[in-house]
Amino acid sequence: MNGTQISRLIGKILAGSWRALPPQLEVSDHELKKATPWLLQSGAGALAWRRVATSSLAISDAGMELQQAYRLHTLRALKHERYITRVLTLLHREGIEPILVKGWSVARLYPERGLRPYGDIDLCIAPADFARAERVLKNTEGSLSQVDLHCDFQKFDNRSWKSMYQRSVVAELEGVEVRMLCPEDQLQLLSFHFLREGAWRPLWLCDIALLLETRPESFLWPVAIKEGKRSDWLACSLLLAHQLLNANLDGVPSTMVSKRLPRWFVPCVLREWIKPSMPIRHRLPLHKSSLSPIETLNALRARWPNKIEGTVGVGGPFNEVPRLPFQMAHCFLRASKYLSLPI
Repeated sequence: MNGTQISRLIGKILAGSWRALPPQLEVSDHELKKATPWLLQSGAGALAWRRVATSSLAISDAGMELQQAYRLHTLRALKHERYITRVLTLLHREGIEPILVKGWSVARLYPERGLRPYGDIDLCIAPADFARAERVLKNTEGSLSQVDLHCDFQKFDNRSWKSMYQRSVVAELEGVEVRMLCPEDQLQLLSFHFLREGAWRPLWLCDIALLLETRPESFLWPVAIKEGKRSDWLACSLLLAHQLLNANLDGVPSTMVSKRLPRWFVPCVLREWIKPSMPIRHRLPLHKSSLSPIETLNALRARWPNKIEGTVGVGGPFNEVPRLPFQMAHCFLRASKYLSLPI
């Protein structure tokens, strides 16, 4: 079984895993065994267990590995929830109201706790409050290293704080109010994040499928669909979720459904699922002087952007034009930023 076949198998196993009643799983013990290491590596092991749990494969070796991942993620989810409430309580006391993005704001939509693992707590802060929020958390006793503060939405979106905040919604977690993006902005942000990171995690595509299928009746597509390239990027994410995970596209505007994915797009995603470069980047940061020459070479090789990351990194369109110029331009921009060179 080659890499492309394993990647498609991953999609087959995860298809519909986010639903209240997931479809019956039809894979062999051998196929599940082949896919399990990649499912676990990508953080999708618990979602895979949800498909496996009601099948005869639940008692297989691979099935039991996936069940262990589900149990571990469930325990960690409880710990993360307490952590979130602690951080938000500290900020609320100082009159700071952040917007939580990704992580729990998505995990809460899954049918069970622990299906969607997450690590850092991503909080977007109003520009006027950002420096104060940093001081509050820095001066707090105990480790708050898992908090990732973002000034405004500069890292995720080009819309203003005011507009995003006005559309935001509030949920409750253990008696603490948690402000999150509205479903339209959430879908747009998750799509952008998935593509910007080179589409390397099938878990993130499951998030997109989940938001698509659980969107409320009041969902406003004109808010989710931005003008220009981001509209094109969102359409490609939704079509990809449909092709690889069988996500339901009912009710999606025809202008998006009629979009055709470039011929290179799906193969790029399938390659990334089986040979992701992002974990290597995190494991081998270039600023570490202790890296050996071989490790440095591997770190540099891992930082070559795939076709999707390169395109999004320079704000390019998804079309049939060769991707190499986009990838090279993205490398130049990243190198310039890393070396603090004027552009």
